[in-house]
Amino acid sequence: MTRILLLSTLLIVHPPAHAIDTALVSRERLLELGALLEADSGSSQWQMLWQRVRSSGFFLNQPGQLHFTVSPSQLPAMARLTLARADQVEPFADTHVRYRRGFAPLVVGQRGGQALEALCVDVDWRALPVSSASLPHAYLKLITLRRAYPCD
Repeated sequence: MTRILLLSTLLIVHPPAHAIDTALVSRERLLELGALLEADSGSSQWQMLWQRVRSSGFFLNQPGQLHFTVSPSQLPAMARLTLARADQVEPFADTHVRYRRGFAPLVVGQRGGQALEALCVDVDWRALPVSSASLPHAYLKLITLRRAYPCD
């Protein structure tokens, strides 16, 4: 019992390493991290992403709702390209980054009749400790590919 209390005390006094704050990371570094993630991500990370995309209804053509117009078979390559060579990166929610790539003139999706020619992939970098931000390879398989969706 004493061991458990001692261990609990140590965990409270010494919390785990803090996750990277993406708002403090340069645009160039966020682009590099996206390219590294694309190269080293595992199939389970991608499977979880596509499961979330399906459950969000982005493959269903519902009037007024955000949805893909490109074939689902095209999306994996497009999402990988978005991470590898994003046009824009936008940090949000402390540990998240939105990677965006335009595919004009290809219409990626629609929202309320508006054609959307870009793909956005949201990535949650919270598994990457600040202390490992410069050498992230050991953590890349822990990073969450949160969402992929058509965007402006």
